[in-house]
Amino acid sequence: MSAQDIADRAGLSVTLVRRLLRIPEQGQMAWDIARTTADAILGIPLPARREPSAPGLTDAAEASRLLADLARAGWPAAALALRLGVNARTVAEVREKRPRLHLDLALRIRRLHRDLIGLDPVSQGIRSADAARVRAAAARRAAGG
Repeated sequence: MSAQDIADRAGLSVTLVRRLLRIPEQGQMAWDIARTTADAILGIPLPARREPSAPGLTDAAEASRLLADLARAGWPAAALALRLGVNARTVAEVREKRPRLHLDLALRIRRLHRDLIGLDPVSQGIRSADAARVRAAAARRAAGG
């Protein structure tokens, strides 16, 4: 966990957490910590691996492939972004090979792909013209143009 993650979860300032994480130099005394601060930091449960709320970055290759797959099926970035709770530009950036993304978003994209890939976008409220436009753009991207 980063100092920012610890601060956010403990409800402390990131400056205080960074100061506490710093190793005292030779001959320097360790920091005295208020009991409430110590309790706040020590009471933070560590996130389990592969938990959707787990912090951290991961490679975006799989998420990019899954979003491209949904685009080929006719799902517009705006509709996907709405379901993911992010901006449509974020969906486009991940699809276009953003190198890394938050683990939480990667897991949400995987779940969204699993839920939507077998569905027809038009039957889910996407206009047929929009679905056709997205499919054509995905085909152009796949062809390299």
